[in-house]
Amino acid sequence: DLPGDSIPWRADLAHTLRGSARAIGATRVAIKAEIYEVQAREGAANLKPALMALQSAVDDACRAIADLLRG
Repeated sequence: DLPGDSIPWRADLAHTLRGSARAIGATRVAIKAEIYEVQAREGAANLKPALMALQSAVDDACRAIADLLRG
């Protein structure tokens, strides 16, 4: 369980991630970060599904970046 004050911090972090993802064209990450952010700010009882979707999008983006760097 998360302490009550950690939810706004996580929502703020998701907001930052959303903007950064949009700036580099990582659209799926931006969308999933926005979903997580909105749910966190609205006080959703269970953020785990949104967090897992965001994590999956970030993992996919990391793999795509690694592939690009490998050439």
